[in-house]
Amino acid sequence: MTLFRRKSATRDLSNDAFVLATEKQRRRNWTPLLLLILAGTAAYAGLDYFEAQLTPATDRVAELERENSQLRDQLELQRMNLSVEQATRAELEKELSARTAELSRLSDELTFFKNAQKKP
Repeated sequence: MTLFRRKSATRDLSNDAFVLATEKQRRRNWTPLLLLILAGTAAYAGLDYFEAQLTPATDRVAELERENSQLRDQLELQRMNLSVEQATRAELEKELSARTAELSRLSDELTFFKNAQKKP
């Protein structure tokens, strides 16, 4: 009677080897892990790259701050020198105007004496 009997669809399940996952399913299971490893590697490489880019910049900033400090010191020294020069100039101008006034007075006296000597 097995001739007329229909074969069951589940009968083949017991004849085949028991497979937990196909090759395609195994590849699908590894894909997220590989992507995660790849993303982590890229993040580490990016961090290392940006750190390498920032290190010279921080060194340059420190160098520029030192140079800026030196320039400020020089500027302060030049400002002090300028104020001393301005005070000296003011003093010399005052002395010059006093000497000019004295020269004018002496010139007037000399003219007076010359005129006084011509009259006799």
